[in-house]
Parts: sequence; C-alpha cells; structure tokens
Amino acid sequence: MISRLLLLLCFYVISFNSAAKQQPNVVFILADDMGVGDVSLFNKDAKVNTTNLDKIASNGMYFSDAHSTSAVCTPTRYSLLTGRYHWRTEMKGRVIDGYGKALIKPNRATVARLLQDNNYKTAMFGKWHLGLNWQLTNGKKITEYRPKDIEPFIDFSKPFTGGPVEHGFDYFYGINASLDFPPYTWIENNKVIETPTILMPYKGPKKSDKTIPWLHRKGLRSSGFDAALVMQHMTEKTVDYIAKQDSKQPFFIYMPLTAPHTPVIPRKEFLGSSNAGIYGDFVHEVDWAVGEVYQALKKQGLLENTIIVFTADNGAAKVAFSLADQEKYQHKPSYIYKGSKASVDEGGHRVPFIVHWPEKIAATGQSSSLIELTDTYATLADLLGVNLAENAAEDSISFLPQLLDVGHKGNRSQAVHTGFSGHFAFRSGDWKLKLSKNTKQQELYNLANDIAETNNVIAKNPEVAKRLQDEFSKIILDGRLTPGKPQKNDGEQRWSQAYWLK
Repeated sequence: MISRLLLLLCFYVISFNSAAKQQPNVVFILADDMGVGDVSLFNKDAKVNTTNLDKIASNGMYFSDAHSTSAVCTPTRYSLLTGRYHWRTEMKGRVIDGYGKALIKPNRATVARLLQDNNYKTAMFGKWHLGLNWQLTNGKKITEYRPKDIEPFIDFSKPFTGGPVEHGFDYFYGINASLDFPPYTWIENNKVIETPTILMPYKGPKKSDKTIPWLHRKGLRSSGFDAALVMQHMTEKTVDYIAKQDSKQPFFIYMPLTAPHTPVIPRKEFLGSSNAGIYGDFVHEVDWAVGEVYQALKKQGLLENTIIVFTADNGAAKVAFSLADQEKYQHKPSYIYKGSKASVDEGGHRVPFIVHWPEKIAATGQSSSLIELTDTYATLADLLGVNLAENAAEDSISFLPQLLDVGHKGNRSQAVHTGFSGHFAFRSGDWKLKLSKNTKQQELYNLANDIAETNNVIAKNPEVAKRLQDEFSKIILDGRLTPGKPQKNDGEQRWSQAYWLK
C-alpha cells in the first residue's frame, strides 16, 4: 500500500514538474492606431498585404468582434494591463501628455505583475504612454505644474517612478509616449539613456494649409534619437531578447509598437511597397516587425509553446490617413465599420485580434465571440489557474474557453467603449447605445442587422435604451463589470455623460 502511495506521489510530482515546464511563453504585440481593415485577412478589399499577420491568423485564431476599451491610446493601455476600465481612474477622457504623471497606482495589479509572480520573466519593448513621475530640478513635485510646463525643470539624469519596472516588468526599453510627444529619447528601465538637449519645433499642419503632414509637437530630443528608425530598433531589441531565452523559464514580452501612428515615417525599405501610400507602407513595416518576432521564436525553438497575440489600441487615425487618401487609394482602414480613432463608432474601437499558439490552438479560423482587451488579464490568470482578487481586473473576462474551443460562444455579453473626450457607448448583446446628456441625441443600433450603424432605432425601442442605461449604471456604481464585491471608482464621481445616473 505504501509503495503504491509513493508511486502515485512520484507520478504527481513528475506531472507537476512537467506541467510547469509547459507554461507557455506570451508575446503580446500592440499596434498603434491601426484599423481592423489594415490587416488584409480581415479586409478583402485591402490595398495592403500583411503576409505575416495573415499567416499567424490562418494558423491560429482571429476574432471578428474584438474591441479596445477606448478609441485613443492611454485609456486602452491602462485597461489592457490592469483588466480595469480606465474611466474608473482619475482620468475620464483624452490621453496623457509626454510629461503627464503616472496613471497606474503603485498597488494596482497588472498583467506583468501577475506573470512575474508566477515565475515568468517579463520584458517590455516599445511605447509606454501611461505617464511617468519625473524628478524636477527645483525640488517641486510634478503635480504642481501642468505637464506642458515642466520640461525645462526635469532632471533627466535622475530616475523617474511609476513606469514599467514598477508595475511588473523586469526590463523595459522604449519611449515614454507616442512618437509625436516629447521628450524624444530612449528609455531603459527607469532612466533616459541620453539626456535630450535639442529643441524640436512644432511640425504639423496649420489651419491654413492641411497638406502639411503631422510630425511632432514642440519639445526636446536627444542627439541619438531618430524617429524613422524607432520601429526597427524596437524590433531588433525584442529579437535579441528572444535569442537569449530557452524553455527552462517562461517569458512574457509586451511589445507596444509606434506604428502606424503619426508621424507616418516608414523606413525607405518599405516605401512604395503597398498600394495605399506611405500609410500602407507603414502598415507593412508593422507586418515586418511581427514577422521578425515570429522568425526569432521559430529559430529559438520556442514557437510551438508561445502564445503570440496581435492587436491594436484603437482604430486608424484620419490625421495619419485622411478620408481623401482613403478615396484616392481605395483603402478603408475601418473596413465596413463607421468611424475611426477617437470615435465611439465601431471603427474607433473594433480592432484586429489574432492569437497564435500551435501547441494548443489548431488552425481554427474565426471566432465571432465578443472580447475586449481588458480580457487579457483574466485569460492569463485562467491559463495559470490563478484566482482573481476582488480588487483586481474588475472588468476582465477570460476568453481562454474560446481559444481552446472555437465553437465556444464566450462569457462576455457587455462592453463599454469611450471616445477621445470620454463620452460613452455601451454594448449589450447585439444592441449598442451611444450615450449623451441629451436624450434626443442618444443613438441605438442593432449590430446584428446594422453593423455599419446607419439606422438609429432608439425611437422605436425606448425600452431597450432604458434597459441598457440601467445595465451600464450598475456597471458604473458597482465599480466592476464582473461578479464580485463592489469596488470604488477613483477620482471625481460626477459622470457627465451618464446624466441619468443617480
């Protein structure tokens, strides 16, 4: 009997060690301002040819009803890393400036911390855009200045706080915000690599001349920083990191790209490679970066048990690819969907979402289940068998069941979308309500038969609109979308868009 028990114990120990070795690596690639129609697999009429993205999608799974939580950068990045809607923080709209203070609070759980606590090496290469707490030369705190006023007072020789290494990343190499926000310099861990000393003037369109392309805001640049080479440099750093990995310890790479966000500056190798102007050429550079990461994993023998996720933080921006250029080249970044970046229309937040994991996901094709980028946290926790704390990932729902079974309908039926100014749209099943303080300006659509949002049916369905208002009110007041103990929202509690909220 004892021998049998020992045998069983050995079996379980061996099984546990084997399972531990099989924890998948995770590589999460986030494009910047890239429409769902910019991936040729998603858009039969695309004038770009994203061969690498098409390949990993066709050999994995892609979601046709995937959404960022916001139609602009910073809010989506907060929600992605924390599994919590950004509007539950002090930030109710817009984006963080290049010198804005850190948005993620020190005790807030993040995806990186979750994985770090479960034996993963964690690294980030790319754009942070969640604020940093810079140190100032005159001893005053960053909160005493408006972000645009503090640049002359920053002591770039000192480390900042509130960045990636304080939120679960073992290593960070990248930039603080979008490529058109100063300071224009590389950052490693919690310090700039080279102090920016060159003053760059504003370079963008004037009201009188819209033909001038948008490049950047006024601010400091370091001498070794070349915006046109950022995509290449970030990709090379990521590939170098992968080359040093093995199967002994799993790793998590978060790779938020800087393209095809403005400034639209593809490297010369890509110029003329698409049929959609330099914007399409920049999309091709995004596809190249994905291909480089894919090949690095393959070369290292890590491809089979690595989850590669590709998505975008929001839809394409008209400032990067104007409506006139869309007509000229007959390429629609939003594909069949209305709107673009900054809008609560579908084109503002419906994004490409591709998952490639050969060891577990066959070439299963398309899933039509509703998911949000917030769901990344719960999905990885589900994968690791970790129970979520009551005050963590409050708006995150695992889509692991869909990954393991393409026929699974998913567990999410509601979603919240925000635009640039912080105004809301709420999704419940096939219904979508665009909210306004003025009831006469609210819009209701049934996406099942009106995916282009052309027929506002609120006048015929007032009871549906009221039901959605009530559902959304509960999500706001509970401090969470998921079941569990109610949590507190941060910051100002007056919700100007949710005028009905009591």
